[in-house]
Amino acid sequence: MKLIPDVERVLKRAWSLRLIELAAISDIILNTVPAMDFLPWWATLALLAGAWTARLLWQPEPDKENPNANP
Repeated sequence: MKLIPDVERVLKRAWSLRLIELAAISDIILNTVPAMDFLPWWATLALLAGAWTARLLWQPEPDKENPNANP
């Protein structure tokens, strides 16, 4: 069963998801390995802000006539 008919296209364009995953990894590293001095404390916040921006900029507008249609 496929939930999305164009999974490959969605995964290629899912930059917000990639940035959220990187933010989670950097947060885990910062909290578990205290000797990570090369990773700044604001890296997680910057990645999350980038994910939010990517989501706003690259998410297509919904179709006004058919809101359930895929772009």
